[in-house]
Amino acid sequence: MSKKSRSKPGVPTIPASSTVSGTVARAEASRTSRQSKADAAKTPQQTRAQRAAARSARPVVMNERKDERFKTYQKQKQQALFTKIGFGVLALLVVLGASWWGYGQWRQAKVSDDVTRYFGAGDFAGLHKDGDILYEEVPPVGGPHNAVWQNCGYYSQTLNNVNAVHALEHGAVWITYDPKLPADQIQTLKDKTKQTYVLVSPYPGLSSPVVASVWGSQIKLDSASDWRLDAFIKKYRQKPDNTPERGALCTLGTSATTTTAPQTVPYVRTAGAAPVGGVTLPEATATAQALLAATPPATAAAATGSPAVVGPPVTSPEASPSASPAASPSASPEASPIASPVATPKT
Repeated sequence: MSKKSRSKPGVPTIPASSTVSGTVARAEASRTSRQSKADAAKTPQQTRAQRAAARSARPVVMNERKDERFKTYQKQKQQALFTKIGFGVLALLVVLGASWWGYGQWRQAKVSDDVTRYFGAGDFAGLHKDGDILYEEVPPVGGPHNAVWQNCGYYSQTLNNVNAVHALEHGAVWITYDPKLPADQIQTLKDKTKQTYVLVSPYPGLSSPVVASVWGSQIKLDSASDWRLDAFIKKYRQKPDNTPERGALCTLGTSATTTTAPQTVPYVRTAGAAPVGGVTLPEATATAQALLAATPPATAAAATGSPAVVGPPVTSPEASPSASPAASPSASPEASPIASPVATPKT
């Protein structure tokens, strides 16, 4: 007869498999606990090593931070220096610019004092006449002129006044020079024609080495390097006050020159006559003949010789910018130099 299992009343029966699992779980828990204790035992040693490493690295870190702060300081200092230099340069440029502007204003005022003004842009404009013309100023600064203008630029030979005057009417600056001027000075004048509306040519018999003219105004200069020349060009080239036909061309005209000597003695109009700027040869001849008939014999005899003007001594109209040209008899065409040959410019 087999034995039956007995169990106490009220106590649950635990299967054998459950007992084994519980034993394994407890063993694993025990092992984990021992490992944790072992790890806990090692932690203080590792922490001390880390603290030691941190202490040894601290000077290096501090030096690195110090270097970074120093570099930042140096960069800021450099930027501040550059800023100061920039402001200093800017202030210097402002001062220099103001000084240069003031110097330019002074030059313009100074050159105005030395300019002789004869008439304005509204006088004698558009008076086209054929043939030779005797002008009241030498070199001429305006008046009757040929219908064809002179092309601006440099010329090594004398120009026909009647064409050059027309270029003045278009706003050009006509620079005339003594042919005996040194070559380097002539080159200096030639370089001025790199600007538009500048005309340069020799003019025998000038009273000054260089004379610059615009419509109605003129200045006499000591040399090609005279600083007043550039100031004159800047002040008067293509300006409304001395350009009757502003914007008109200084090209597509004529480039003709002449071998005939230009007019060197100003034409002098009749006493009390209004300014005429210039007269044609027939007009000058008629005036001179009328005056010659009323001239005393002694004066008339003198007029048939070398003197260029019939009658009383001539006072140059250039003596005063505001004064009218001298009132004296007209120049005899036989004695006065002719302004230029009959204008037959090449177009």
